[in-house]
Amino acid sequence: MIRNSCVRLLAFAALLLLAAPLAAAPQEQPAPAQTMRYDIRFMDLNAAEVLAWDQCEQKERCRIGTMAVPNDPSRRGYLEVTADTATQERIARALAKQDGVPFTQSFQVLLLSATTKAGNSVAEIPANVQKALADLKGFLPFKSYQLLDAVWMRATQDRPAEGHVAAGRGGSGYRVRLRFRNLGGPQDRSLFVDAFSLADEPVTPKPSAADKKDGEAVAPRASRPLIDTSFNLKEGETIVVGTSKMDGADEALVVLLTAVPSS
Repeated sequence: MIRNSCVRLLAFAALLLLAAPLAAAPQEQPAPAQTMRYDIRFMDLNAAEVLAWDQCEQKERCRIGTMAVPNDPSRRGYLEVTADTATQERIARALAKQDGVPFTQSFQVLLLSATTKAGNSVAEIPANVQKALADLKGFLPFKSYQLLDAVWMRATQDRPAEGHVAAGRGGSGYRVRLRFRNLGGPQDRSLFVDAFSLADEPVTPKPSAADKKDGEAVAPRASRPLIDTSFNLKEGETIVVGTSKMDGADEALVVLLTAVPSS
């Protein structure tokens, strides 16, 4: 009886010895968080915030905010991050890679003459333009199109770019202005054109014989805005920006924009 009691006591003691290290093992403490502020020079602030969130493996332990600085030419604003050291290092590396030289993008602006009369104009219209027009077939009342002219533009993010198209009647042309921001990453370029405008550029009329005799100069007609809008598009996409009625003709001007792929 005494021997059995001793055996049970020894077994119980052995279990306590085995359990003691498990109970005494310290729990892993989370790495301490620190708050850091990053200058954002060229990136869109929303894109910088998304980039920082992507580096946070434990979202519940990250706090990220942005602050714009509209009157500072050296930066767009700040990104303030509260996270552990490892996350801060990942964010710093990602920003150093993305927030570098301002992003540039090539665009092609095409001007078409459109009419409600039936016609065969498919042969001279590029395939990407045909697709963009087909996507809006239910909204555009036109039946035939003629390519007037096109202009290639190289634009830098957040900086206005300007191009000229000599496609108007009587030698007049059009002035194109645009400004864009890059909202996507290298693998998925999503662009926001926050300012796109098209205005006609009338030619100065030649003075008549009577004007020359009287010595009077003929004043040129002022330029008129035809389209003023903003929109989103992806790299490689062609969209119909807008239409404008042509003066003195049963036709309309259709403007399309292509974000030319970089490769």
